[in-house]
Amino acid sequence: MSITREGTYYFLVFLFILAGAIVRSRIQLLMLLACMLLGPLLYNAWVVYRSLRYLKFSRKVPHLLSCGEAFFVELTVKNSGRNSTYAVVIEDQLVQTAGVDPEPAQKVEIFFAKVAKQSEAMLSYKAIIRKRGKYEIGPLTASTAFPLGLMRNARPDTVVSTVVVMPRLGSMMPAWRRLIQQEQTGFSSSKRQHGLLEGDFYGLREWRSGDPKQWIHWRSSAKQGELVVRQFEKQNQQDFVLLVDAWVPEEPTQEQKDRAERIISMAATAVRDLAGVGGCHLQLICCGAKLETIIGTVSQAYVVQAMHDLAIQVPTSKHPISETLRETLKTSKSGSRIVMLTTRDIDLTDTELFSRIWNDPKLRTDLGRVRTISAGRDEDAQFFHLPKAKQTEVLEEER
Repeated sequence: MSITREGTYYFLVFLFILAGAIVRSRIQLLMLLACMLLGPLLYNAWVVYRSLRYLKFSRKVPHLLSCGEAFFVELTVKNSGRNSTYAVVIEDQLVQTAGVDPEPAQKVEIFFAKVAKQSEAMLSYKAIIRKRGKYEIGPLTASTAFPLGLMRNARPDTVVSTVVVMPRLGSMMPAWRRLIQQEQTGFSSSKRQHGLLEGDFYGLREWRSGDPKQWIHWRSSAKQGELVVRQFEKQNQQDFVLLVDAWVPEEPTQEQKDRAERIISMAATAVRDLAGVGGCHLQLICCGAKLETIIGTVSQAYVVQAMHDLAIQVPTSKHPISETLRETLKTSKSGSRIVMLTTRDIDLTDTELFSRIWNDPKLRTDLGRVRTISAGRDEDAQFFHLPKAKQTEVLEEER
């Protein structure tokens, strides 16, 4: 609890009158006036102390956002006390906890005119975050100086919400789709396989123990006098490895930083597009300050995890790309294609940089599986288009 500026002035007047009453001990009216002035100050302190005791706070925000996407933060205040609470000011804050070049915390104030007894009130504010990364909204602080504005009580609350802001998404060019189609043609088997995995309908066969009931074809079973089930074509999954090399020198220029952001945005857009294709088994390797790897079939859950890892990726000059590529060649399937997105001007025939690969006959042969797309040579422009971003602050709020 603290005294406000108005309360300070009020208290100084009280002290002045009290001092006069003490000096002029015969003037009882000054002592009476001093006691009268002390009453409102104590009353205000008691009211503001009780006002926040029974308040509980909650916040509702989306957990995954795109850069520049407007979203609403809903704050709800529940009053479980027997009296209404008035003039509550909520100070909320946005803090970047992970990502490139963290910004100072941004703060916003929300004013609740009244929170009725045994009820709740809700207000929202609009925000726009224009920089990828991981953010925390909160903790918040509630305060009130009602009714006289002489004393203010502030109460912190630990409610914190996490928001992940994805890299900016663009659009993949036809050259990228042709590249993917070429890989599907070159590396997928053309043999039709039939088995237990559901795919396109292929035919009918006799029922076997363990077949799901929903596969039974009842009309044909009635005609043949025995149970028959639908047989499906087994789906072949395409295996890809997407290696994202977000490299920048130790003292990067703005152009080099933008190049790294473009590569990360390209990787995020490629993962989103592969999710729409379906039947793709992807190994995503994010090379930056931390090495993050995700392996699995590209699904909605996969996309969410990939966006999270790409959002918090910090470009660095210290990542050994030659060792990462060597481990990728050793651990990936022999038929999988590796697409490396990099900011460097890399040449795979560089026997000095990739000496451990070229000295291994098997890995040297596997280099043919690697396709490099270098932003250092502006090759990414053939495969990816990223609209220009507006240069504005990290957080914009509208109450």
